[in-house]
Amino acid sequence: MASFFEDQDREDKKAYKRMVIYFVAAASLVMLLFLAVIYANTKEKQEKKQARERELKAQQEALEEQRLEDEALGIGEHNIKSEDLDFWDMYERDEEPEPDVTADNDDLKDRKDRPEDEGSASSLSQNRSDNEDSIMPKPEVKDENDDGKHIKARAKGADEKWYAISENAVKNSYDLKSNLSMDVESLEYKDKSIYTKRGVDVSKYQGTIDWLKVKAAGIDFAMIRVGARGYGSGQLMLDDNFVVNMTGARAAGLDTGVYFFSQATTEDEAVEEANFTVGALMNYGATYPVAIDVEWIEDDSARTDDLTPEERTELAVKYCETVKAFGYKPMIYATRDMLIAGMIPYELKDYEVWLSDDYEPEDGTDYPYRFEMWQYTRRGKVDGITGEVDINLRFINNKEK
Repeated sequence: MASFFEDQDREDKKAYKRMVIYFVAAASLVMLLFLAVIYANTKEKQEKKQARERELKAQQEALEEQRLEDEALGIGEHNIKSEDLDFWDMYERDEEPEPDVTADNDDLKDRKDRPEDEGSASSLSQNRSDNEDSIMPKPEVKDENDDGKHIKARAKGADEKWYAISENAVKNSYDLKSNLSMDVESLEYKDKSIYTKRGVDVSKYQGTIDWLKVKAAGIDFAMIRVGARGYGSGQLMLDDNFVVNMTGARAAGLDTGVYFFSQATTEDEAVEEANFTVGALMNYGATYPVAIDVEWIEDDSARTDDLTPEERTELAVKYCETVKAFGYKPMIYATRDMLIAGMIPYELKDYEVWLSDDYEPEDGTDYPYRFEMWQYTRRGKVDGITGEVDINLRFINNKEK
């Protein structure tokens, strides 16, 4: 039995030695191939380098040979100027005759209209006149759509273009040019039939607010963000400062309304957002409108980018109808461009509109349709609020007092 294991052991050792020999041979072969490749590449690079050097040397020798030939022929640098050459005399021009001042008007007209010789003084003078005409400002051509029946607006990712003003939508009846006045940073609107209240809209981004100071600064109302839907995730979120803002504003004696930043893409989501808003208001109520905030995400892609104006309007209406069923006054917040290019103005006739347009507010707004509230600046300053804040005017008919 022992002899058997000894024989087996010897066979195993022999097999192991053979395996080692094979491995070493294979490794040596791979190494030789690797070295051969390196040598071949190195040799090829060396040959290319030598060929480039030979070519460069040949070019230098040819240039040197050409330089020596030029020197032998007397070709080199010179200081000759154009006026030293006499062949310009070949192009002397006859002087033009003075115009006959006694000629009749027809003769003068013919002389004026006759084509001038190229390069003549009168031709150059005419060319200068033409050039001056070309840089003179041209009278502005009025666009055919600038007819009072169209208005320019820009949708997300698109150029500004003309949109027809809806004949069926209720128009803006405010006399903003006559009744607006700017006192420091405070915009006022004075009219016999309409008065305005001044308010702010805030969210967690305004940080901690001293609402007593805000009230003392002449602010009448606050629109407070109740929450938002993520434009990427689609998740519903309560604004971090909603509770403290609602409590503080109400305690300071301000009227309060709320808004929800919408990113609904279906009617079910619009209803979900409205129910979320009403649920958050359960312990507070609202003396001002409950608004859906409809916006484009300008600097990023959003889940609502592919909505058509019709779809976007239908979702806003669905939110408003749901809020209204709970006894609140619904409102739609949107920028001027969104209301014109991203929604259907006529379909908003049953709901109050909160317009955002802060372009030169002292001159009013060119938004042609009815609106009840106007966010006229996003860079306002109000005592009690750190940094900039949105400021709004609420237009109220005197009959509603």
